[in-house]
Order: sequence, then C-alpha cells, then structure tokens
Amino acid sequence: MVYDETSKMLKETFMQVIREKLEIAESTEQANEIIKKIEKIDLNDFYKKAYSDIADNAVKYMKDEMYKEVMFFRTQEQEFLARQEQKWCNAFVASEAMYIMVLEAAEAYSKYVDSLNEKEREGKTCRFTAMIHIHGRALQEFLEIITLMKNGFADGAYARWRSMYELTVISSFISKYGENVAKAYIDACDTQDRYEWARSSGIFSLDKKYISFNDIQRSCDINTTVWKNQYILANRTIHASSQGTFARLGNMRTENIIPVGRSDYGITTPAEHSAISLAQITTMFLGIFPYGDGVVAMKYINEWIDIIREKYFKTHDEVFPDDEPLWDEDIIKNKNEID
Repeated sequence: MVYDETSKMLKETFMQVIREKLEIAESTEQANEIIKKIEKIDLNDFYKKAYSDIADNAVKYMKDEMYKEVMFFRTQEQEFLARQEQKWCNAFVASEAMYIMVLEAAEAYSKYVDSLNEKEREGKTCRFTAMIHIHGRALQEFLEIITLMKNGFADGAYARWRSMYELTVISSFISKYGENVAKAYIDACDTQDRYEWARSSGIFSLDKKYISFNDIQRSCDINTTVWKNQYILANRTIHASSQGTFARLGNMRTENIIPVGRSDYGITTPAEHSAISLAQITTMFLGIFPYGDGVVAMKYINEWIDIIREKYFKTHDEVFPDDEPLWDEDIIKNKNEID
C-alpha cells in the first residue's frame, strides 16, 4: 500500500507509541494488557482528531510564515515579469502606444463634439452617448488585455478580447440601425434586458420570443464569418469546455503541460485581435460626427494594427524558434500592393 505523507506519519507515530509502551512493560502479562488496551482504541477517532490537529497546525504555520512564503513567491513572480518584459518589451510598447493614441483621439473628438451646437448634434445624441460609453469600456478592456499579457495570462487576455469582440458587434448594430436602437440600448441599462433593446431596430419578427447575441451578430455590418472561429475559440477559453481545458493558449499546444500560473506563450493572438477590435470600435465612434482630425485618427489607428502584428509576430518567432514562423514580410508587401 502506498501511503500519503500524512497517513504515513500517523502510522509511524502510532507504531512508535506502541513500541515505547511495550518496551517499558516489566512482564509478559503487563505487555498483554497494553496490547488489549491498544486493540480497544477507535482508530477512526484517532485519525479524525489527528487530521484535525495537523490541519490546525498547518493553518497556524502558514499564518506565522505567510509573509515569508509570499515574499518568496513574489520574488519568483518578479523574475518572470522581468523575463517577460525583456522578451516582449517592443511588442508591449506597441500595444501601449496604441492605447495612448486611441485615448488621445477620443478625448479630442469628445471636445469637438462638445463644441457643436444642438442643431449639429440633432439626431445623433443617443448614438454618441451609447458609443462613447462602449468605446470607453473597450479602451479599458484593451488595457486589461495588455496587463494580462504582461503577466503571462494569454487565456485571460483572450477571454477579455471576447468581450471586446461583442462590443464591436453591438457597436456595428447600433451604427447600422441608428438613433432609436441607441436610445433603447441606453434605456436598457437599468433593466434585466440583455438584447431585447435590439428589437427597436424593426428587423425582428414579432413572433420571435427572445433576441440573442447571435441574432444581433448576424444582422450587423461586421464580417462575422471571418471572426467565427476566433469567437468560438474565445468562448471555449472562457467557459468550462473540454477544448478550453486541454487546449489553452498558454500550454504550447501540449496536453502534458498544465499551466497553473504564468506563461510566456500564446499572447500574440489576444494582442492582434484586441488591436483590431479597438480600431473597429474607434472607427465607428469617430464616424458619428465626421471631422478632419477624426478621419486622420481613423487612418493611423487602423494602420497601427500592422505595427502590432509585426512586433508580436517577430518577437514570437525569436522567443519560440521551433514553432512555425508567424511573421512573413509578404504580409505588409501584399497589403501595400492592394492599397
């Protein structure tokens, strides 16, 4: 029989006590009496009390030693973060630069819209209100994704991208169907309504009992066919599916590796996808009240996706040379030829 450490220790302790008692016995009769008393001991109660005492001692030990233990854990954490920054610094800088660019463009745009008179804003007020909140949420989620990638949590970052993708779809739907839909979306914020606000678009049959995200996804102007597989993967990542459990982004596509903490693998996917989603939402937001600075911002923000892609793909190829290369110079060359 193979004993765990606790059971092994208790067995050895119990046997040691028996030996010590028998060693001090002065006669065979006294030894037999000791054995009879031992046979009457309820081992279940003995083990139950012993396990409880050991657990209490473990809690006391960790309470006394937790600062030392956690400081050691944090030292290991800082070593990982330093290595992660050393490897991926150029890529992380590209993502953070995009965050700054988008934030500054949004702030300038908001000031521009504030300067418009009521007539100039007529018919677009609800749409702007809905989109400025959606855009702000997307910006925050983009920063969360950067933070998760820096900390080596690719699957967590991809789970956050799932939310960004859904915000992109909602933004597209509101942009497509206009002010009434935007107002319904805003009004739904204090209700339990998830997607019923979309019914104000007038495109859904009255016989349709519930409106789902998939209904909205099929009716927006985003090319959801292109994103279908990525969205499915993100759903698997965030839910307790078998695929999301055994095929996580951070386990280097190896079932025998079970990530329980940080990993430097798999961050290129959430990095690229989140940049694309942020650019899409920003473009729809800045397009509500078109103006020159906004047009310029849309262009350089969308072009920055190429920078993100290049920095992350090239870094991945350097860090994981045994993997199939992600970067191909023809990516930019072909794009330039199309442009």
